[in-house]
Amino acid sequence: MEINLMDLNNQEKIIIDELISYSEEFLKTTEIISLNDVSVVGEIKRDYENNNLVKLDVSGQMYITDAITSEEVPYEFQIEIEEILENSLKTLDLIEFLWHYIVLEIPIRYTTSDTKELKDKYSDIYFEDEVKEINNPFKDFFKE
Repeated sequence: MEINLMDLNNQEKIIIDELISYSEEFLKTTEIISLNDVSVVGEIKRDYENNNLVKLDVSGQMYITDAITSEEVPYEFQIEIEEILENSLKTLDLIEFLWHYIVLEIPIRYTTSDTKELKDKYSDIYFEDEVKEINNPFKDFFKE
């Protein structure tokens, strides 16, 4: 979806309220299995220094692999974007522009598994508090 930034010469702002779909081609090089339509709401306007300012709220749902069960699980994301664009830009490809932000939202590890069940099933899983106590060689260092 191309947005003509030259319209800001004639109007105060460009309103954006769109649902964007990404093709499988975008997903090939990522850990995203599938991506539902992405909702984009916001505006592009000129700021006090006459720069093109983009303010967007982006939300959607991607499907990724669960880090523990290796099943496909949903992962909801919400992004707030506020960025100044180069004044030399005449158009903005919204699909490409948003894609960089969406890729940054992919978690490194994510699970929907119940941690209590996992702890009961596997003996080598520790809660964060336990790790601080069990595997910490400095745990007695600050005690009085």
